[in-house]
Amino acid sequence: MKRFTTLLTALCLCLASMAFTKVNKSIEITVNGLQRSYWLYVPDGCPTNAPLVIAMHGTTGHSTDNSPRFNEIADKEKFIVAYPQGRELYFPVFGGNATGWEATGEYSEDVEFIRSVVTEISDKYKVDRKRVYCCGFSNGGMNTYSLTNFCTDIFAAFASISGFPINEFHHRHVSACPVPFLHIHGKADDFVKYSLVPAVIDNMVARNGACPVPERTSVAGKYDKNVYAAQDGGFPVIFYEVDGMGHNDFTTNTEEGNSSLTMWNFFKQYTLDSPCDTTLKWKPCIETENYEPKKHGWIVNAATVLLMFGRDQKTSANQNVYRSLQFTDGTYKLCFKSEGEEGTKLSVKLTKQTGNHNSVIDQDVTVGENHTIFFKVDDGWGEYRLTIKRPSSSDVVKITDMAIYTATEEEATAIETVKKSPCKGITAVYSLCGTLLSSVQKGLCIVKSEDGSVRKVFNK
Repeated sequence: MKRFTTLLTALCLCLASMAFTKVNKSIEITVNGLQRSYWLYVPDGCPTNAPLVIAMHGTTGHSTDNSPRFNEIADKEKFIVAYPQGRELYFPVFGGNATGWEATGEYSEDVEFIRSVVTEISDKYKVDRKRVYCCGFSNGGMNTYSLTNFCTDIFAAFASISGFPINEFHHRHVSACPVPFLHIHGKADDFVKYSLVPAVIDNMVARNGACPVPERTSVAGKYDKNVYAAQDGGFPVIFYEVDGMGHNDFTTNTEEGNSSLTMWNFFKQYTLDSPCDTTLKWKPCIETENYEPKKHGWIVNAATVLLMFGRDQKTSANQNVYRSLQFTDGTYKLCFKSEGEEGTKLSVKLTKQTGNHNSVIDQDVTVGENHTIFFKVDDGWGEYRLTIKRPSSSDVVKITDMAIYTATEEEATAIETVKKSPCKGITAVYSLCGTLLSSVQKGLCIVKSEDGSVRKVFNK
């Protein structure tokens, strides 16, 4: 019995040594030669392998604000919180400098800073790197959106309260993969305008391939909760529209009665191992029952235009917030199905709306086939317009299962092989192989003849 008691005591001491005492202080860090800081909160008794939440303040804010507010929740749930300090930046809306984030959607010093903070804390406190989460208030929320472009390898889920990219922070939706995303916004917010949020949510829903018709729960005087459910390969998007809330970093008008707890409960469902199709770039699901494409930026059945998306641009009214289709450098594939009178030809164009305005797709396809059209972007980020036309306004054609994916390495290699062969370009593959490209999402193999020409294209 004495030996058992001794072993039990030793075990308890060992377990105690694996827990950390409370930390609540500012930490200095040098990133790329710049002196930066963050406020670190480690709850008393926090174990090793705990989750980490990165929470970013709004413009003019400070890490000492501890905004958004997670400390009390961290005490109960035993996770670590870091509140990074933004830099002095010029904000046109204020007409001067203020502390904040370079939430442009481009890689920046702030991206390097956030990644360094995660690494430093993870190394020191043995954080569970599969359970690291990102959120922010106002301009911090804008930066949360921006970080979805560059940090899907370190953050398992994202949330924003009262913040989405506007004006010079027009969001570039080009992340490497779908991401779980929660957005909380006050209906009385006329600073980062509530009226503009739907366009941002539409973009995120299509980017995640989520169901575009939400399951909506309303509690009078508190909130409308919209759940855009996850579908194959993607993640959900959740949008709270909060009654009586202005431009604030906290509200009690959520399901949990605490907006930070709502974020935490959303976060903890996900890890970096949560499965998704990492090649998915855009899947609007416009054929979904009860979805009305025209209300979400689409032109449908207008004369010979069967479908068009991506025509909006910045105005003073929309503050650079609109529904758009965006890509950075890479090789992609547009996939869709068409139904209608056999033999009808459709014209498919994907044209850049920024920069050189070139068309990366300009091709005819035949109704009744499953279509996969490859395209390449090699001149940097841009916004694009997708147009599918029919020969006559009387032609009845239905488009379904439309999506854009990043081409796999094998597919990209195969395309380059085709381009270098005597048969020029991807159109040559279609003319040789017809519908053999219909299910190319699962992989593609091109076998070359001895003379270098394409001999066969088939699925693995």
